[in-house]
Amino acid sequence: MSITVNQKPDNNSPAYNDLNFVISESSGAIYGSPNFKYICDVYNNTTLLARLKAPIYPNSTNKGVFNISRLIENFVTYDWNINDVSVSGCPNSNFYYNVKFGYEYSTGSTSPMITSSGLTNVTGLTAYNMALHPIDFATFVENNYNINTSTNAKFLTTMRNKTIHRTQKDWLYFWKGNASAVQIKTYPAATTQTIIVSGILDQVLRIPIIPSSGATYLEVKATGSGSTSEVYTIYIKDECSKYDTNDIYFLNRYGAVESFRFDRVRRDKFNVARKQYKQTPYTLSGSSYTYGTDAKSKSNYDTEANQIITLNSNWISEEESAWLKELIMSPYVWLLDGGVLKSVNVLNSDYESKKTINDKVFNLTIDVELSFTDKVQRLW
Repeated sequence: MSITVNQKPDNNSPAYNDLNFVISESSGAIYGSPNFKYICDVYNNTTLLARLKAPIYPNSTNKGVFNISRLIENFVTYDWNINDVSVSGCPNSNFYYNVKFGYEYSTGSTSPMITSSGLTNVTGLTAYNMALHPIDFATFVENNYNINTSTNAKFLTTMRNKTIHRTQKDWLYFWKGNASAVQIKTYPAATTQTIIVSGILDQVLRIPIIPSSGATYLEVKATGSGSTSEVYTIYIKDECSKYDTNDIYFLNRYGAVESFRFDRVRRDKFNVARKQYKQTPYTLSGSSYTYGTDAKSKSNYDTEANQIITLNSNWISEEESAWLKELIMSPYVWLLDGGVLKSVNVLNSDYESKKTINDKVFNLTIDVELSFTDKVQRLW
């Protein structure tokens, strides 16, 4: 009577992709019993989160399959503060869990159930607020992001380098692993700022990018004991526009918040929805039953408006065009509008990743809607 774990997720895995376990019981006398089901108890340390049950997988002799991603994703979210000025931990961006397996069965079809739980325990599992494309998840390797084991661990972004405006706020997120410091080199001065992060206990860290005056590009690297991150280059540009700047912040696939600037034509429109009722305009005064020209025959009694903003960017590269699909799909998007941070929803329902060979030059146009509906007084 033993349960073998034949397959499990990586110790560090995306929460929004499949977290599959395959288990098997070796005793035919057990798994061949009436009403047999495997039990999967999911814990956070010693706290039981849920008990799941599954019969033997179809066309299998003794295997059970559990995918617990829909449960675990409920325990991760984003960490971000637009006013960041120093490296910060992201305690909500990952979740520690462990799983215990057992089974239940009966000795007869109507006999009481016999339950054996906690027979096999899988520990040391961490899920991150990531949602990779299924093609990318099929080749996902946790060590590519883990500074414990990698000498070129990736930052949590699709872009392997980036260009931002000097006045644009941006961030780099990474899995800390055993990283003890972050180095930011500023060019052309070639000065190095070293930020100690060993005292931050969270597993995900974020670095605010704050270009100094005169900087043309930055090189950012996290360093640990025998391992480092990639060297990430951020190019800084000074560019004037006759239009107001509109910076968009969005949650990317890796659970990090990134920014992009729209600094071309902006158009605001308001979709107004009204509810109306009809009433008689007549009034009875003495023996006179008349109406005045100022009387209401039809009235608006409930009016709401939703603000839709069309934003246009400057020219973008092929790499940026592919990356910005994540903006279109993101569940969390904010607009810095006249110094006020506002939550918005992207309305675009289709997206084309542009190629220079096809389109020569191209930009991005999106429609966003403020998440708040504007209302006025109701008519009584």
